[in-house]
Amino acid sequence: MRPVGGLAAIVAGSCSSATLRQLDVAERSLPVLRLDPEKLLAGLEEIYAAISWAGDRISVGPVVVAASASPETVSRLQSRYGRDASGHAIETATSIIADELMTRGVRRLVIAGGETSGAAVDRLAIPAFLIGLEIAPGVPVLRTVGNKQGDMLLALKSGNFGGEDFFTAALAMMH
Repeated sequence: MRPVGGLAAIVAGSCSSATLRQLDVAERSLPVLRLDPEKLLAGLEEIYAAISWAGDRISVGPVVVAASASPETVSRLQSRYGRDASGHAIETATSIIADELMTRGVRRLVIAGGETSGAAVDRLAIPAFLIGLEIAPGVPVLRTVGNKQGDMLLALKSGNFGGEDFFTAALAMMH
């Protein structure tokens, strides 16, 4: 695949143990904003704060915005708000954040979480992908085709895919 260049970001909505570990590892070398999932259920303020935070840092290098939470937090939210409402709020928030980051020039985007990935691709209205090299088993680099935002590279991973350095490995392969 020919290079795309541009800004890079990671958006995580998965709450799997692998993604939580990958976020811990990413935090060693990248700025990571961990969103409060309960605030995401309360309204748009947390989403706008995340977009502002990322916008202030993205020109310096890749940023990570994570709505991922521990199993205990997820269980508490599901008990309080319901499983569907909780999941929908996280998917909506992360897709809005991904869309806004693309508007601000991100052309290389890693998305963690199966439902999170689906919601982001739907919101970005990406019609098709070319499949590139594999970052990890089952997770290739994807190049957009016919996308209104222009050429982009994406990595869409379900929560438990990839090693603990997945995020930095993905960014290294997406240039």
